Amino acid sequence: MENGAIIGMKDQMLEFKMHNTIKRIEEKFKLYKTKGASDELIAEAERQLNLHFADDYKEYLSLFGAISFGSTELTGLNIDSYANVVSVTLKEAQRNKSFPKGSIVLENTGIEGLLILQQSDGEVYEWQNGKKGASFGGLKEYLESKISS
Repeated sequence: MENGAIIGMKDQMLEFKMHNTIKRIEEKFKLYKTKGASDELIAEAERQLNLHFADDYKEYLSLFGAISFGSTELTGLNIDSYANVVSVTLKEAQRNKSFPKGSIVLENTGIEGLLILQQSDGEVYEWQNGKKGASFGGLKEYLESKISS
C-alpha cells in the first residue's frame, strides 16, 4: 500500500472518530459550530503561531471551524477574536511568560485562570498558574470527558 493511501485512511478514521464524538455531543447538548476552515486558513494560523497544530485539531478546524456546547467553548477559526485560536493563544502567551512553548489554547474556561492547552503532538492538558494538571491523549478524549461530566 502506498504511503498516500495509508495517510488517507488515517485521515478518514480520524474524521470518523471526530464525527462520532460530535454526534454524541449533539445528543446531549445544543451544539453551535462555525464554518469549517480551509487548508490555507489553517496553514496561515500555524504560521502566525509559529507551530504545527496536532492532526486531530486540524481535522476539527477543517470540519467545524469552532464549536461550543454546554459550558464548553473551544477555540477555532472562522470565529471572532474572543475564541479565535490565534488571538487567544497569542494573548495568553503575552500575558504569561511561562506559557508553554508549542502549545495552543484549546479552551479558556474562565475559571480562576484555568486553560485547556494542546501540544503539537496532540496531548491536551489543563494548565493553571504555571502548573500542568489533568492530561488527555488528544482532542477526542478531552471532548469525551466533557460529554460524561
